[in-house]
Amino acid sequence: MQPDDTYRTLAEKFLHTTKYPEILVPDSLLKVLRHMYTEEEAAVVLQMRDGLQPAGAIARKLRRPVAEVKPLLESLARRVLILGLGSKGISLYGRLPIYPIVYDAQMLLSDKKMREGDSGAWFKEFARLFNDFLEEFYLWLAPREVASKYQVVGLPFGRIIAVEQAVEASPGLGILAFPSDRYSELVERAKKSLCLVNVCACRQGMALLGKGCGRLQNTCSAMGLPAEGAIKAGMGRRVSKEEFLEAKLQATEAGLVHMTENVLDPILVCSCCTCCCEILRILNKFNSPGSLTQSRFEAVVDPHRCTGCGACAKMCPMAAIALVEDRVAATQGAALRQEPAPKKRSKKKTTAGKRAAGRKKASINYSRCIGCGVCVTQCDKSRAITLRERKIYQPPADNMVEFWMRRHFELKERQDHLLPRLSLGVTRFLSQLNPVHVTGPRAPSFRNYKP
Repeated sequence: MQPDDTYRTLAEKFLHTTKYPEILVPDSLLKVLRHMYTEEEAAVVLQMRDGLQPAGAIARKLRRPVAEVKPLLESLARRVLILGLGSKGISLYGRLPIYPIVYDAQMLLSDKKMREGDSGAWFKEFARLFNDFLEEFYLWLAPREVASKYQVVGLPFGRIIAVEQAVEASPGLGILAFPSDRYSELVERAKKSLCLVNVCACRQGMALLGKGCGRLQNTCSAMGLPAEGAIKAGMGRRVSKEEFLEAKLQATEAGLVHMTENVLDPILVCSCCTCCCEILRILNKFNSPGSLTQSRFEAVVDPHRCTGCGACAKMCPMAAIALVEDRVAATQGAALRQEPAPKKRSKKKTTAGKRAAGRKKASINYSRCIGCGVCVTQCDKSRAITLRERKIYQPPADNMVEFWMRRHFELKERQDHLLPRLSLGVTRFLSQLNPVHVTGPRAPSFRNYKP
């Protein structure tokens, strides 16, 4: 196989073109792969699968001696370009998703290497090439049918964990909130396998490009197996529950959004900004980002309390809030409370009435609201914005195995009623293999949840 053919075939594997034949394989991705792997390394990674394999199995596919292949695998694993796990003298290797896993790992590694004296030239070039790839890929994706397809599937790809202070400030939600709705509960279950990574991968990537926003770097977190890996590699530090909550409080005050995988037991809780986080930047380009990722809650405005200061609209990461004329906001607020619309007043206006006529109030576009709660923290004086439970909400998958199986069947417009049992059995088996939870801390199931 020619070198260009090897890189193109590898790019097709990373983008799963067998499942999604319509997907674009941009030339910019080939440039990324050439920067990441030598021709020999690319040939090795091409023979790997998403699951774990011993070096011998990969060597047999390559028809090469294990003694030649294993050093290549160890080198790739040390650079976090593949996954490498070892226990009791047995080493297993697997291909990692190029985004966000490989990208995030390289950004964390760049901080470590540069603190150790590395110039960072390789990582800066990687960040530049990867940014070009994402821009090209999403320019192709946004206007096409595949984008609409992803917006209508039942299970959003990500989950927002609403700002905990916003949940507490909303009447009744403190009782309605499930353990998975609070990051403090996630920390409680994570016990000692908890870390804060040294830098936010997204903000680090933009900083390498000279476009950093200067926001907090050390508020993103990991739990379970990824936490132990980051700590061992020197890319994160073990923290207590109190330190974690303090970091999330600082992130909240900075207007950052807490985002994680759409599973009951997540392994990451990122604190993201729309200027650097590629996922939030991409979501902003869609007309209905709330269908792609969301929390169990959504914001609601009380127009009688709203002063029209605009602080909530300024901080909303999805541009879901706008200031509208007072009467429009009141009508929308009445509809939300299922009350009759306010009666029209006489056309004769007093001086006070004329002043009120020009007053504007906050109004929410619910197709764009992801329920992050950032707006609630900006309205701490008048308390005109609170959170409420969504009427339509798809609970997270119990575990990562179930998530990917559900995603597979949903994209094929099929349902499988045996899925919960099968995926639960597989996850229990994985948990037995490793004492540190592969899928994060344990939480009660949503099996009996009814919105």
